[in-house]
Amino acid sequence: MSKEQRNVRAGESAQATGASKPRRDFANDAAAHALRLLEKVRSASEARLAKTGSADQAEKPSAPHAVVVGGGIAGLVAARELRQTGHEVTVLEATGTFGGCVRTTEVAGLAIDAGAESFALRGGIVASYLDELELGGQIAKTSGARAWLVPGEEQDILAHPMPETALLGIPGNVRTDEVRSIIGRPATVRAAADLITPVNKKWATEPLSIAEVVRSRMGQAVLDQLVAPVVNGVYSTDPAKISIDAAAPGLRQAMLETGSLARAVTKLQESAPAGSRVAGLNGGMYTMVEALVSQLGEAGVALVRNSPVTAVRHDGQSPTPYTVSTLGQELHADRVVLATPAASALALLNPLLAPEDQLASEGGDNAIALAILVVDKPELDDAPRGSGVLVSKGAPLTAKALTHSTAKWPWLADEAGPGTHVLRLSFGRIGEHDALVESGDDSALIEQAIKDASKILGVQLHLDDVLGSTVSRFSDMVPLQGQAAAARRGQLQRSLSDFEGLDVVGAWIAGTGLARVISQARSAVAISAR
Repeated sequence: MSKEQRNVRAGESAQATGASKPRRDFANDAAAHALRLLEKVRSASEARLAKTGSADQAEKPSAPHAVVVGGGIAGLVAARELRQTGHEVTVLEATGTFGGCVRTTEVAGLAIDAGAESFALRGGIVASYLDELELGGQIAKTSGARAWLVPGEEQDILAHPMPETALLGIPGNVRTDEVRSIIGRPATVRAAADLITPVNKKWATEPLSIAEVVRSRMGQAVLDQLVAPVVNGVYSTDPAKISIDAAAPGLRQAMLETGSLARAVTKLQESAPAGSRVAGLNGGMYTMVEALVSQLGEAGVALVRNSPVTAVRHDGQSPTPYTVSTLGQELHADRVVLATPAASALALLNPLLAPEDQLASEGGDNAIALAILVVDKPELDDAPRGSGVLVSKGAPLTAKALTHSTAKWPWLADEAGPGTHVLRLSFGRIGEHDALVESGDDSALIEQAIKDASKILGVQLHLDDVLGSTVSRFSDMVPLQGQAAAARRGQLQRSLSDFEGLDVVGAWIAGTGLARVISQARSAVAISAR
């Protein structure tokens, strides 16, 4: 599609905002289609139940039936595992699309990630799983361009390159001009004390947060100006709420061995130059969702969209102990996997539990918005802020981060062509109320995104430069970190001990990141069909 065609399309889209075009009632069509699928599943479930209860022992019982509630990544991964271990599987997704936080959108003729856009290479968990999905050849490297940072204590918006050897913002060399320009000379002198201060021997075993380690070794300025923006951007949490072992495996041991936090960072980064710690997929991360959905469909998994689950009941005396209610239908199941966001999962789980075993919805709500702009601006061809910019709390900006997607992903730059650029701006901070995000006003958010992008990139953008735009919103419980997360997992395990065949998966219990979500989902259902 040419840039002129995209301009026409964007103009038409802008004119259509808030208006409805004459068309069929797709919502009713979707509900009717879901009911037809559910009727087939229900009939098969009842026939299987009748066969299981038959006195004819010569007839081979059919495969056990598993219902997965939720069609995000965790639910799709769990469904694949269950199907491979011999279960008949039904996936019930409340919305019209699968993938959850891995989602896609089309803006100005370009397919763009509207949720997760990358995955961590560390540990090889996601890359290995993509190989299983026959997507290994589609793994895309970043351009290698560095991220930048806007500090939070300056009245003027001055962006600085992130230290080249940094890990989670922790500098491997504190005596560089890059570090000094961000935190100032006095704070740099304080940070250098890390190189001569002995490491506390108690740190070999005691629980340590990122904040505690950085503050103690390098000072408050490094924590606030360098580390906090990165940790908030990667893990959506405060550095005081995440352990050093969870965020940076191996860093504690390296610190004990080298006697310095900076030298430990350098040791870990020697084999991981900028741009090599994350990867994506050619065509976007939603390619993974498409592959999962396609393979599940081919394997005979019933994938039902627009089918919100209203209740799950348990009868331990029944041959199929679980009953799942959706759209007025009741499905009988041997196993149930709750793979929804936290609020929905707890609403289904807690009624099954004794009051003393019920899980509280602690952790706070997450209200985040992602504004996506496709702009015609040749001045951005030189990527003036590298792959994007993290914004420190307190900076005179509303956005908390900007990703220059066409500067980060070569495949997307090739599709967009010279002069056309994709910008993703994140709004809303964890644990804080943001009036703009909570207003639900997409037009106002796009307007603010254009203003903030201009300030962050140092290139003036106007509404006429925008070929297309959209807003993607996320709202759910923030995953707990560290000891709080471990305590929740322990409580959940105890609560589920009396319910054989009932599992809970998803980011709110597994933690942030595709690697954790995939690993936890596979582990939770790793029991062969009986």
